[in-house]
Amino acid sequence: MSDSNPTPSTVSREEAISLAQSEKSESRVLENLPAQFPEDEEVWKPLLANPQTPLGAMIFMAERAPSSLAAELADDRVFLLHNPVVGHALLKNPALSETDRQKVNAILHESTKDERERKKSLFQMIKEMSVGQKLALAKKGNKEARMILIKDQNEMIGLEVVNSPRTTDDEILMIAQMRDVSDQVLRAIANMRRIRANKLAILSLLHNPKTPVGVSLGLGISSLTDRDLQGLIRDRNIPAAVSRAAKQVLDSRSKGPKTKAH
Repeated sequence: MSDSNPTPSTVSREEAISLAQSEKSESRVLENLPAQFPEDEEVWKPLLANPQTPLGAMIFMAERAPSSLAAELADDRVFLLHNPVVGHALLKNPALSETDRQKVNAILHESTKDERERKKSLFQMIKEMSVGQKLALAKKGNKEARMILIKDQNEMIGLEVVNSPRTTDDEILMIAQMRDVSDQVLRAIANMRRIRANKLAILSLLHNPKTPVGVSLGLGISSLTDRDLQGLIRDRNIPAAVSRAAKQVLDSRSKGPKTKAH
């Protein structure tokens, strides 16, 4: 068996460091390492530098990286220019210094300016399409087209994007974070078996205020870590029922050990 293909949930810290350092590691294996080893710089630093690390994991780390790693990511101008979604995630990181925050903002402004004209023409072309043409493009188009189509008012088109075989897991993760997509699109994502095994996607859905409450409550809140539960409790943008459910799980855990002690 190749050492680049272990079961993601069974890797030790030493194996995680080795996987993070190797460009032969599969993206699916690297995907969940940041969540399995939270803020572990020896795992995160090589992951941030590894070209095989999927975008979803980069976003997760950008939002949570300690100051030294956040600074390194802010210095990677070329990467942030081509992946502005990571730059926006980095700006959410409280550990990012004010100087680096200004640097990232400047890069994002540059990226937006360069892409604006190209996207404007694509957006206009899609806007003039019929529903049938949009559905066909959702199946066969590129990522840029899909990211425009996913926000179409006709939810059938968004659902076609989500179900397209060309739509990658990284794109699904980005869509799960969007607040301007149909709640039916978010429901469809939550029903995907492969996505339900992806902790980053589950957290994205739980923190998205557009995700239907019933869907959120069925996403396995009880299996989250204490840290993830605290994040849901503090999130004032999500439905109160979801925050309450997280608090109930956390409270029951804190009472558990005391009951055993008696």
